[in-house]
Amino acid sequence: MGIQDLEKLFHINQMIKEIDKENQYNFIIDTDTKEGKTRIIIDELGTWQKVPFLTKEQAEAFRKKGFRQFVPDLIDFKNKIIIEYQEESEGRQGVLRRRGKINKKGHDEFSDEDKDIFYDLAKFNQLKIWENAAPKKQRAELEIFLKLFLPNKVQNILIRK
Repeated sequence: MGIQDLEKLFHINQMIKEIDKENQYNFIIDTDTKEGKTRIIIDELGTWQKVPFLTKEQAEAFRKKGFRQFVPDLIDFKNKIIIEYQEESEGRQGVLRRRGKINKKGHDEFSDEDKDIFYDLAKFNQLKIWENAAPKKQRAELEIFLKLFLPNKVQNILIRK
């Protein structure tokens, strides 16, 4: 992950902080420093675990149990929200790293569609922010998404009844 990529993730995190006046979200950024702050392992049943550090042996043991590891760009473990910054090859209709070799970055070999399935199995809500979308559109989508998955939303509905 290059400096430009990190700057984009920090910019997204800054937008979240500007939108989140009540500090209800706690996103962690994947800084790609091998410390695995955002690393999550998920199995085919949707069982998930936050795993900041894995030795090769531990990773292999989890893999044998059916777990796969992912390192999202931004994650809020408490509220079960993932934000991925998507780089595009041919605009929004283009092919997005289909069957890309994610293992080059130290992850299991999964396509973006596979990651979506595993995130869904673990009941994580996911937003993809597209690189070539206008900054205003990125912010608007982020605002709508965060309001949709507001942590106290369920409690507010229950109080009204």
